[in-house]
Amino acid sequence: MNLESVTTGNSKWVDPFLGNFASDLPEPQGIARTWWCAKPPVGNTHPGASMPFGMISACAYSGAYVTGYGQYGVSLSGDPPEKIFNRHEALGIAHFQQSGTGRIRSYYNYLLTTPLVGEKLDGLGSRFLLVNEEAKPGYYSGEFAETQVKFEVCTTLRAAIHRYHFPQSVQGKVAIDLSSGGLLIDGMTVYPRKSTMRLVSPERCEGKVRIEGVTIHFTIEVTGKVAKSGFWKRKGKILSERIEYSPKKKLKADQGKFGLWFEAENPGETLELRIGFSTSSPERSRRALDKISKQDFESITRIGTSHWDSVLGKIEIEGASDEQREIFYSALYHSTLKPADFHDENPFTKQEGPFFFDLSTLWDLYKTQLPLICTLWPELGRDFVAFLTEVAQREGGFPVSYLMNNGPECFAKQATGLCHMILNDAQMRGIEGNWDKILHLLWTTSLGNLGRGGKFEEFAINKEVHPLSHTLDIAFANFCIAQLAKQLGNQPIYDRSIPLADYWRNAFDESTGLLRTDSDYYEGENWNYSFRFLHDMVGRINLAGGEEKFIKLLDQFFGYEEPDPGTVVHRFEGLNNEPDMEAPYAYLYAGRHDRMAEVVRHVLRYQFTTGRGGLPGNDDSGGLSSWYVWSAVGIFPVTGLPIMLIGSPYYDKATIKMRGGDFTVVAHNQSPDNCYVQKAMLNGKPLHRCYLKMSEFNADAHLELYMSDTPSNWANETRPPSFVF
Repeated sequence: MNLESVTTGNSKWVDPFLGNFASDLPEPQGIARTWWCAKPPVGNTHPGASMPFGMISACAYSGAYVTGYGQYGVSLSGDPPEKIFNRHEALGIAHFQQSGTGRIRSYYNYLLTTPLVGEKLDGLGSRFLLVNEEAKPGYYSGEFAETQVKFEVCTTLRAAIHRYHFPQSVQGKVAIDLSSGGLLIDGMTVYPRKSTMRLVSPERCEGKVRIEGVTIHFTIEVTGKVAKSGFWKRKGKILSERIEYSPKKKLKADQGKFGLWFEAENPGETLELRIGFSTSSPERSRRALDKISKQDFESITRIGTSHWDSVLGKIEIEGASDEQREIFYSALYHSTLKPADFHDENPFTKQEGPFFFDLSTLWDLYKTQLPLICTLWPELGRDFVAFLTEVAQREGGFPVSYLMNNGPECFAKQATGLCHMILNDAQMRGIEGNWDKILHLLWTTSLGNLGRGGKFEEFAINKEVHPLSHTLDIAFANFCIAQLAKQLGNQPIYDRSIPLADYWRNAFDESTGLLRTDSDYYEGENWNYSFRFLHDMVGRINLAGGEEKFIKLLDQFFGYEEPDPGTVVHRFEGLNNEPDMEAPYAYLYAGRHDRMAEVVRHVLRYQFTTGRGGLPGNDDSGGLSSWYVWSAVGIFPVTGLPIMLIGSPYYDKATIKMRGGDFTVVAHNQSPDNCYVQKAMLNGKPLHRCYLKMSEFNADAHLELYMSDTPSNWANETRPPSFVF
């Protein structure tokens, strides 16, 4: 298929392969040479076909860590990842891939689909060298070298369309493995608990499989006629029109393998399979196919590309090189893969309405990606708010992650109180929601839940919790409850929550100005968490001994200065990991916009590039890529606070298409060396501060920044505000 013929808008700049393999970045220079890797330097993305925030993805499956694509095994340190497969190979095409995560305990890759060329079901379960891969948003293709079968895959919101091109002399088959799932790594395989299938006709099968507590309904149809079809178990064909599977325990190797197969009518004939999915009902899986019944593969691909062009057109950049465009739009692409929108597909209640899965790294997404969603797609933000409300009602609490399973997640070390920040941020950005109800839920699941244990109760009693990063989380969550209560006029909740917002101080050691060392920190050290945004940044800087001492700490952290004698500095992770990804912007609170600009430009220049090695670490469901999008545009969000920080734009002009109009950032005289702002204008009037009020970050606003290669005094006399009531 000619990809150029279906790619006309910004999707033509996207490289879905960016970040698939180990990092291969520019040689770092300057302060970037001092940064370190906490996690494996690999992006963990995949090139498979998916729609924006799509429920379905389809990609070649090898069983490797962490998406099922590629060659790598589990690696949790900052060393290069170890290859567990000698070749770049695959067993077939699987569905429901993660995007850019690390270890998350739950892996999908369901309905493994494999083309076969031998007798019977010969080749089922074999590994094939994967060659000639191509990908654009919504489309993925390649070839299995040993069998010379070429494949193409595209997706809709609820369906995957596979097309297999067989050699002229081969009467091809396609087998679907219903028992596959997870990764081919010890402890990461997923097993089905129950499945039922029936052949409606030789060309169509309907069924369901229950995996990880979630039932996946599917309808599989081959376009055109087939010679034969049926079911298989342990690679043997079963002559039956219906099959049920319900193992009593986990089975090893091929003991529990089962699925279905279709055989082409003639040698050399292309087989096209369409699979409709639903997590709520068989009717919805049928409906997913009915919607595309009159469309051919090329039409579906073109419609998908058009959808992607619309999404990627929400930000237009000018004055960028082709390489910069590729990195930027690949970042925007990765920012819009997750969370997966399962609207009307709630597997637990079967009720219609908003529902999402794959909130695998919410502790990263809340800082960058979710503010991006609420800015560009407020209607999706509205649905996300409604989804969090439903989860809290049904499960008695707000999540810190939400995976495609029916088990409570145990990401206790990463973060807590995230939804308090997310929801307060959404309300400030004008997202629709039942805010009185949401405030009630936030209250009753935290401070109103005292006496039932949990970290909020521990914090209320002890005024600190461990890991100490959670002390910052819960103090800020209490501030967010108070802020929302103030907006809604709820004085009792405000009075109870606001005093607790000040106990962030207990996490710090005033003698060092840093977080205390008597605690464990997730994938970092106390330095990496010490420069997080707080609602009271004036108080935070005063605790460090004032602005000069705070700047000195930052300078040591980013590599401008050597550590004080006898001091061990845990340096910036350089976006290899995200606990400190907002830290460069902490300089703004001490009047050093120039330092911020230098650090951000070093990250943009040395930590991102084109190609499979183009990311410095886990993309974390778009949290990393969203940082790039914001920083390259020149604006950065502060989740939970009504301000947007002004950075150092990477392009001459960026146009953000918001509800009702455009917000534009123009950088006059911008260049790789001209990273410093000399002066700023907002809507034609001088702007002497390095932040925008939320009311100023709106449609039809125009921000102009005049850039130079020399630091200036711009915004040195103003500071982003602290919020203390």
